[in-house]
Amino acid sequence: MGTYSIENSKESILRPNSEFERRIILQYYLDNDVQINEIERNILNECHVSEHESIGIIGCLLKDKSLLNSLRLVIGASNRSNFKLSTLSNSLLDSNTLKKAVSYYFKENNYDNLSRSEQIIRTEFNLIY
Repeated sequence: MGTYSIENSKESILRPNSEFERRIILQYYLDNDVQINEIERNILNECHVSEHESIGIIGCLLKDKSLLNSLRLVIGASNRSNFKLSTLSNSLLDSNTLKKAVSYYFKENNYDNLSRSEQIIRTEFNLIY
């Protein structure tokens, strides 16, 4: 699995112009139900990706109930070309957390006060809804 490792491919995961390499690795993890470790979790949380499918896969891999991850999961659930991503995203979504996320990111906080990752995900969420 060395070739398809988030931990061993940190630069490819975090580099803005590595969409193809990042997507291959993330899709491998999703397709094979690979559980991420703490180092990989931190790498994914650092990732500033704006591609919808990658955002959704990251949300599924993180599997946390954070407000930001709720937005990631909505983006993943809206994917029409990746059935596993859409299905898993829907199953991980929590409507109460999503309501809190929408309130937090769209009512309570100014865009300029958000981190870069939050700004990207909020923008991509807006493109869908």
